[in-house]
Amino acid sequence: MKKTIIIIILIIIPTTVLLSCSCKSDDFDVEEPQIIEREYEDPILRRKLDGAPVANEEQANLFPVAIMVENAADAWPLSGLDKAQIVIEALAESSITRFVAIYANDQEIDKIGPVRSARPYYLDWIEPFEPVYMHVGGAPQALTKLRSGDYDIIDLDQFFHSQYFWRDNKWRYAPHNVFTSSELINKALEERELSDDVDVQYQMWKYKEDLELEQRPEDVEDIKIAYTADLYHVTWKYNRKENNYIRWQNHQLYKMSDNEWIKSKNIIVQVNSMTVIDDVGRKDIETVGDGDAWIFFDGQMIEGKWQKDSKTDRTKYYDLDDNEIEFNGGITWIEIIPDADYLTYQDQ
Repeated sequence: MKKTIIIIILIIIPTTVLLSCSCKSDDFDVEEPQIIEREYEDPILRRKLDGAPVANEEQANLFPVAIMVENAADAWPLSGLDKAQIVIEALAESSITRFVAIYANDQEIDKIGPVRSARPYYLDWIEPFEPVYMHVGGAPQALTKLRSGDYDIIDLDQFFHSQYFWRDNKWRYAPHNVFTSSELINKALEERELSDDVDVQYQMWKYKEDLELEQRPEDVEDIKIAYTADLYHVTWKYNRKENNYIRWQNHQLYKMSDNEWIKSKNIIVQVNSMTVIDDVGRKDIETVGDGDAWIFFDGQMIEGKWQKDSKTDRTKYYDLDDNEIEFNGGITWIEIIPDADYLTYQDQ
């Protein structure tokens, strides 16, 4: 049995009037949606990593690749981050955040990065996916963990696997000039026999259908995350017509090097205990246990908690009645903060 799924494709045209972080969802200049009909097996076949509808089992079960991507101002604009299925953002050193971007798609991505060094807490967050992990060196604690044999992570450190990376010496300077691509990622997967008929075993979240347009709220407050320095203040603005959130940073639309925008179907903000461990400002972040979380989709907020029972368990999310959250299928960004004061949001 098959059913017809109506997919709405929207073309967003950026305008020069987006000058402040106070604009609402209707400020985005969006053309009327084009309606395209596609058929999927009933029930909808979803990609394992992010729940997005896909056409076949091969697309649903692609091997995950986690890449460390920096966010220092000297690295802007970044490349390829908008194509990741899951992105986790946390403080790396001082007030600068860093991303681990997890990909499991078949898109052609010419440039991803700049790729930077590992931190130990990111390893705990990606361990449940048992991914290929691409990075450039790392903090001593992270490298010790990677070499301990206690993690089911395929380690592709650029220092030892330079064939999967390149340096853009024309437009960037070190250490902000290391990049990879989907072509090099596929080469790494093929050489490790991970590209064909690999049944990945990580846990899926629960997913639901998007809220219908007429049911979505029209006046939605911005999600604001104050990562200490003003350069790294993050704002997510709800786009009602596309039913996603658009990222701003440093009071500007956060564009990639090809002028693409960061868009996410779900935003998770969660509190993880954090301490500074050295003079550089590196962090120790508690990754296992539970804590407060705020989950955003459909222009709405659910207050709840995160729970990760061990480093091998995927983080799950629950409302205050202990019901597991059902997300919208598609890209999810997870924002890690040390306490609730970093988040500003007023649900209307």
